[in-house]
Amino acid sequence: MSFKVYRCWPSEYVALGELDANDTCVAFESITLQHEGWERDYDVTEPSEPSYAEPD
Repeated sequence: MSFKVYRCWPSEYVALGELDANDTCVAFESITLQHEGWERDYDVTEPSEPSYAEPD
């Protein structure tokens, strides 16, 4: 599935916090995007399964 997004820009970015190898927290970062519209791109289709020959 693919989409066309029009006039898109990042409005907020939250970087990783302080990392500690001895801590058990989960680290993540996030980005917020603003846009002026979007639509699905129906020209993009799901890829077909790869084919291969069985080795002898």
